[in-house]
Amino acid sequence: MLPLFHDFEGRSVVIVGGGRVALRKARTFATEADVTVVADAFVDGLDEVDCERRRRRLEPDEADELLASVEGDLFLVIPATDDRTLNDAIARAGRKAGALVNRVDERGDTVTPARAESGPLTVAISTGGKSPAVARHLRREIEPLLDRTEPMVGLQADLRDRLDDDPDLSAKQRRQALRRIIDDDGVWRALEDGRYDDARGRALEAAEIASTE
Repeated sequence: MLPLFHDFEGRSVVIVGGGRVALRKARTFATEADVTVVADAFVDGLDEVDCERRRRRLEPDEADELLASVEGDLFLVIPATDDRTLNDAIARAGRKAGALVNRVDERGDTVTPARAESGPLTVAISTGGKSPAVARHLRREIEPLLDRTEPMVGLQADLRDRLDDDPDLSAKQRRQALRRIIDDDGVWRALEDGRYDDARGRALEAAEIASTE
């Protein structure tokens, strides 16, 4: 499998199952997608997720009818029950409807990775379903690094705009200038201390950009 970030805005996601796994999936996708969760019972916490909850006991031969009833652009179907026969039927119906399938009991079309986030930074971690515990461990290890790195992202965006406005610099020179900023320990120290103006000034020097401010 290849990693791919996808925009779920305006997409529909159907989750069949109301347990802890379904809750975790709903929390993940409801941040962007229109999520529908179908189950005969819902675990505590699903009522706090921004999603449509349909309380019903779904039979395997009803999977096609269920997916046909979902409004919007059906993009992802998640069979998350403890009934393998039902999960198989939901997966078949999802593919028949042209949607991707994210199974929780075996490898499907997609894998939902563990994510570490800080501002605009996102790192996705997957073990191919072999060890979710390892993925969660790595996420916890990576999160502090992302928190430290986030201010550099803002500084790089700021100075990249400035470099892009300089007609005398080639694309290679712009890349080299931004690399010098990342490699400068003084810039990192200033950012870690919350001294953004000092970090920016040091970055301008490191990038060999003449300051006119």
